[in-house]
Amino acid sequence: MKPAYIVSSAQMRWADMETMRQTPSRTLMERAGRAVAAAVTDSMPDVGRVVVVAGGGNNGGDGYAAAFFLRRRLPVTVVSLVPAERHTEDARYWREQAMAAGVKVRHANGDAEALLERWCQRAIIIVDALFGTGLKRPLTGAMAAAVKRINASDRPVFSIDMPSGIDADTGQRRGVAVRADWTLPIAACKWGHWLGEGPEHVGVLLPAADIGIARETILASYQACPDGVREAGLVSAEHLAMAWPARPHRAHKGVFGHLTILGGSVGYAGAPQLAALGALAGGAGLVSLVCPASVWPVIASGIREAMVHPQGEAGLKLARRSDACVAGPGWGLQEDVPLAGLLDWDVPLVLDADALNRVARSEALQRAVARRKAWTVMTPHAGEAARLLDCTPEEVERARKEQALALAERFRCWIVFKGAETLVVSPEGRVLLSPYGSPDLATGGTGDVLSGLIGMQLAYARRRGIGDPMSCVAAAVGLHGLAGEMGGWHTSSALAGPIASIRQRLERGVSWTFVCSEARTAGRWRRA
Repeated sequence: MKPAYIVSSAQMRWADMETMRQTPSRTLMERAGRAVAAAVTDSMPDVGRVVVVAGGGNNGGDGYAAAFFLRRRLPVTVVSLVPAERHTEDARYWREQAMAAGVKVRHANGDAEALLERWCQRAIIIVDALFGTGLKRPLTGAMAAAVKRINASDRPVFSIDMPSGIDADTGQRRGVAVRADWTLPIAACKWGHWLGEGPEHVGVLLPAADIGIARETILASYQACPDGVREAGLVSAEHLAMAWPARPHRAHKGVFGHLTILGGSVGYAGAPQLAALGALAGGAGLVSLVCPASVWPVIASGIREAMVHPQGEAGLKLARRSDACVAGPGWGLQEDVPLAGLLDWDVPLVLDADALNRVARSEALQRAVARRKAWTVMTPHAGEAARLLDCTPEEVERARKEQALALAERFRCWIVFKGAETLVVSPEGRVLLSPYGSPDLATGGTGDVLSGLIGMQLAYARRRGIGDPMSCVAAAVGLHGLAGEMGGWHTSSALAGPIASIRQRLERGVSWTFVCSEARTAGRWRRA
């Protein structure tokens, strides 16, 4: 399986131009049209007329090329919302080829909305080829009316590259935007598929169409058009398979690492227990809990599978000898906790919940995090990220990618920016986005389960001698999200069951396609 990269519109343009040094642009449009035609055919609910709604740029040209290939099997009409003279040279070429093949082309010279309504009623499927990645202005006039008409139809909609009206870089809706049932990215995913309002418009996001742009060219585009991202892609089956390989026949608990979780306070005794459940579901060999003496009896009696120690010299000495630590779940801000000393330890560390809030309040702790040599992972949601960055949660959510990059650079650590489409960012700016998850995860305690799962992967990676935890952290995020898509759970503690079930299938070599088909729910969560 090829890596699924995510690029900005500028990076995509650069990669296009570099490729066109060797391959004619008309050929790239042909490949895009062929891929669109194949995907539209696979997506059609029935045999019948395809109506392509075309704009004047390269996205419209891709629509004409698709119409040419679709006409070999189906009746096709192109409704062009711009005059022929406004098409690009390549789009004019494929317009002529399509007409010669028998495609009906209707230009909206007068009442565009009436023309579009008439042809939408005759369509089995509508192909949105109005705007691609270059849109930066709000849609108005005839274009806005056309988008509204497409959305008002009762026909399935297939968008080429981006749903028209969605900013390819931010996912912002530019006035109005097409609500697609399927979207086919061309060459690579764009940030707008995943950020902002984009996910509400793309429908099922199909694997990116391969039009001959080399992997090396995509990678070079990050350097040619810098935006703080060194490289970006999606969490994939390969990440999870690497993180949970088959268990050796003679494995013992020491093979899978010892994780210590430091957390808990009066009123919040459940959080460290949930983190322990996440680690155990992920396959940790040993899990210890270190908690303030005020809640030690409650936590010790609440979980059988973990070793529970009161916070003190003996408990902290044990924590320091473990393979990794998680700090913060349920700590509160009143208890006297050993965060400052913990930051000096040479132990991989996950900072979650109240550990993040304590860091946000103290410049000394912030400096201590930034100078750590051991692996450090911070797992903020929007509120915690806002406190760390001294801004509002709304400002964070408006620029999730940029804010996650800012945190990673400032604290020189790995950031797991939780939320819909969770981002994993490395200190040097590599980004992996998790395409897994569901709104069911929006309940208290699921983040604690995730912190334990991430901690388990850090401990396991250290035991295996892995030099970079990026893929392991991303795999934990991916598995947590996929488990959240499964039915049959409604509390955070119950989430451990789906996590363990999927993890065991991975370790036993069950194919990723089968694992996903078992785990994933229908509808919007079916991501490629």
